[in-house]
Parts: sequence; structure tokens; C-alpha cells
Amino acid sequence: MNFQMILKLMNDYKYIIAVVLVLLIIGVFVYIRMAKKRRLNKAFETLEVRYNELMSIPVLFKINKANGLAKLNPDVEKKVSECKAEFSEINARQEEISDALADSEDALAFGKLKEASKHLSLLDELIAESMEQTISLNDNLETLLEQETRQRMEITALKDRFRELKKNAIENTSGLGDAFPTIEDQIKEIEQNFSIFEEWMYASDFMKAQEISEETRVSIDDLETKITEIPKLYEHAKGLIPQLLDEVSKLYQGVRQNGVFVEHLEVPKNIGVLSEILKDDLINIGQGEIEKSRTSLKESQKRLEQLALSIQKEDKAQREVDSLSEEVFENLEFLVDSIEKMCKDAHKVETRFNFDGYTENVGVFSQRIQEFSESGVKVSRMIEEEKIPASTILISLQELGQDVSMLKDEYLVMNEKVERANADEVRATKQLLKLHLIINDVQVRIQKRSLPSISDKYASDLERAYKYTDQVKEMLGQDVIDVKLLNATVDEAIDYIYKLHNNVNNLVGVVDMCENAIVYANKFRAFVPDIDAELTRAELSFNSGDYTQSLTTIINSIDRYRPNTAYEEMIRDNAKSAR
Repeated sequence: MNFQMILKLMNDYKYIIAVVLVLLIIGVFVYIRMAKKRRLNKAFETLEVRYNELMSIPVLFKINKANGLAKLNPDVEKKVSECKAEFSEINARQEEISDALADSEDALAFGKLKEASKHLSLLDELIAESMEQTISLNDNLETLLEQETRQRMEITALKDRFRELKKNAIENTSGLGDAFPTIEDQIKEIEQNFSIFEEWMYASDFMKAQEISEETRVSIDDLETKITEIPKLYEHAKGLIPQLLDEVSKLYQGVRQNGVFVEHLEVPKNIGVLSEILKDDLINIGQGEIEKSRTSLKESQKRLEQLALSIQKEDKAQREVDSLSEEVFENLEFLVDSIEKMCKDAHKVETRFNFDGYTENVGVFSQRIQEFSESGVKVSRMIEEEKIPASTILISLQELGQDVSMLKDEYLVMNEKVERANADEVRATKQLLKLHLIINDVQVRIQKRSLPSISDKYASDLERAYKYTDQVKEMLGQDVIDVKLLNATVDEAIDYIYKLHNNVNNLVGVVDMCENAIVYANKFRAFVPDIDAELTRAELSFNSGDYTQSLTTIINSIDRYRPNTAYEEMIRDNAKSAR
């Protein structure tokens, strides 16, 4: 198909084509107009939403609150006036916005799109400016009403806390016991305070509202304390205190049966008083008087524990008195008898053993033991009367026991000194007897052997031994004994006389050996000339008192004739032991 054919075809249908073109143009115009209207309607709806947001800001409510605050607080009156003036402007602007919205809606309804577009453009500017002013005013009002906001937050926190406490109280009804009605009343009071708070807040009297808020907080603190502490107090009042009362009562009965004096503690009276106090404490707990009940229960517990300790102390003291009194009075009786005996011999002992001040010291002992005896009588009377606490008796008994013990130690030291001196005297007496016996034995041995000759030394030694015994005897016979000198003299005498006795024993042994050897050698004398000559020399030595030389001569002669004989060995051994 060429261009001419197209032109021919268009020419044939030119009217139809013209109509179609007109309709197409009209359709495009209508479409464009409808699209613009939709756009304007959408813009209108958006502005309407923004207007609603603007109107939803509670500026009017806050202005009214600020007015109430200005009446109560002159310091903010100027700021409130400025806010009111600004609010008036905003209110006028909002009326303009409202009129513009109405005009825009009418223009859109009647299809006056150009006019509607102008109204919407103006409306957008008005809403933006009004929104900015309203937000600024709202912030200023928020600053003025900050106290209210803070109080609202505080009261909200208190309400949350209160609801939790109320829930706990209901769940723990059994633990709260008789105090639950009191808790319920306090819960109702707190709820009433919340209502009063709202009333004052509505009236913008924030000071009054603050007072109610603080009062409510204190009441909630008190409620929390009660809900927490009352079960513990009931446990204390219904558990621990009755248990202590029972323990003290049993303890009291037990020690009384054992004969312990505890009447001064007034246990029955105290138990009765504390039982009545416990009843009052239970009433106070039921009424919610926490601090008073806690203090009273602690005091009751302290008194009962102290009462129990006092009873146990008296019981222990009684046992100590029973044990200690036996020891103390036994020592006291011992000292009375011993010091009495010591007094009788005091002058004699002081004189005999030269103990300076001994009689005076014994006199002091006697005076002290007399005082202690009087104290012992008093203590004994205290024990027997059974009307004095054992703890009091124990103190007196311990003091007496300490004094008696100290005196006993001093007595034993002095008595030991006397006994030691007496022992030295007794020892010297016994040793003197033994020394006499030893000297007699020495004399008997010498006389019994009828020795033909004995050296002058033995005679002088014997004389010296007698001098020692005479000296000891003389010292023992004196009124005053020098114990130190006596002991030294006795020791010296023992040493000398025992040595003398040993020497005489050795001499007698040698003499016996000589005699036995001579008897033995005489068997060979008749037929051995050498032995005869040696025996003659030995006899001469024996008669002259040279017993050792005599024994040696005999042994040597026998050894030459019969060496290593059994009898010779016996003689040799005896001779060695005799040297």
C-alpha cells in the first residue's frame, strides 16, 4: 500500500477519522484532568492526616493545666501568659487551616482543580507553620509541666510496686496470720491515696499531689516491711520464744531436783512475765507494730538466754563447790594439825638447828591458819544453809582455797627444811652406831687373831677413828646443831673408818694366808732342806709383823719345789686379794 492509497482512504473516511480524533483528544483531556484530581485528592488526604496529627497534640489540655499551675505558682504566670498568647495564634492558624480544608474540599468536589491546587498549596504552608509552632508550644508546656510528668512517673512506679506487694500479701495470707486484716486495711488506704493523688493532679495542685505521693511511698515501704517481716516475727514469737520458755522451765526443774539453789533468779516469776509479754507481742504483730514487736521479742530472747545461762552457771558452780570444798577443807584440816604440831616444837627446832626467825614465821602461820579456819567456818555455814547462790559461795571458796594453797606451799617449804635438818640428825645418829660397830669389828678381828705384832699406825688409826665418833656424838649432844658441819664431819668419819675397816680386813686375810701357807709347807720341811730354811725366815718375818714378806717367802719356796700346784694357786690368789 502506497502513500496515495493512504490519502485516498483517509479522504473517504475523513469524517469518521475527525470524530475519532476529537474523541481521542477529549479522552486525553479527561484522563489528564482525572489524574490531576486524583493527585490533588491524595494531597488533600495527606494534608488532612497532618491536620489531624496537629490537632491531636494536647496543647489545649496542657494550657488548662498550665493555667491551674499559674494560679498556684505565681512564678510561672508570665511564661503561662506567653504560652496562652502563642496558643491563641496557633488557634487562629488552625481556624485558617480548617477553612482552607473546607475550600479545598469544595473546589475538588466541583472540579475546580486549579483553585483546589492553590488552596492545597496554601494549606501545606499553613499546616507546616502551625505544626512547628504547636510543637514548640508543646515543648514549652512540657517544661512547665515537668513536675507533673515526673510525679506521674513516680506514681506509676509506686502503683507497679503496690500491685506486686498486694499480690504477695494475698498469696501469703497464712504467713501473715492475724495481721492480714491490718494489711488489708493498709492496702485500702493506699488505694485511696492513689485516688486522692489523681484528684490533686487534675486540679494541677502539684504540691498537694507531691505530699500524697510521698505519703503513699512511705505507706508502701511500711507495707513491704510488714509483708516481709511479719512471717519472721510470727516464727520468732510462736517458735523460738515458746521453745526457750520450755527449755528454761525444764532446766529450772532439773537443777532444783539436784539441790541447786536458784531461787534468787526468780525463774517462775520471769517465765510468767515473759509469757504475758509474748501475748502482747502477738497482739502487736497482729496490729502491724513491727519495730515494737521486734524489739520486745529480741529483749525476751535475750532475757531467756541470760536466765538459762544463769541457771547453768549456778549448776556448774554447785558442782565446783562440791568438788572444791572437799579439797579445800582437807587442806585446811591438814594445815591446822600440822601447824599446831609445828608451833609446839618451834622454839626447840629454832634453837637446835639455828633457824633464825623460825618461831616468828610459825607464829605467822598460826595466825593465818586461824583466820582461814574462821573463813572456812563461814563458807561451811554458807554451804549448809543452802540459801546462798553457789556462784557466790564459789567465789568465797576459791579465795579461801587460794589462800590455803599458798599457806600450804609455804608450810611445805619450811617443813621440808626442818625435815631435812631432822633427817641429817637421824642419819648422823644411825651412822654413828654403824661406825661404832665397824670399829668394834676391827678390834675383834685383830684381838681374835692374836697377832704377834701390829704396827703403831693401826693403833693411831684406831684412836683417830674413836675421835671421829666422839666428835659426832658430841655434836649430836649439843643444844644447837650446825647441820652443815655435822654432815661434813659424818662424811669424813665414814670415809676414814671404812677405809680402816678395809685395811684391817686385808691384813687379817694376809695373816690367814700366811698361817695356811706355813701349815702347808711344814709337810715338806722334814725332807726338803731349802723349804726348812725358807720357812724359818718366813716365821721370823711373820713374828715381826711383816706378813706380806712372810707370805711371799713361803709361796716362792713352795713354787720351787712343786710349781703350779692347786693349793699354791689358791694361796697365790688369796695373797693377791690381800694386797
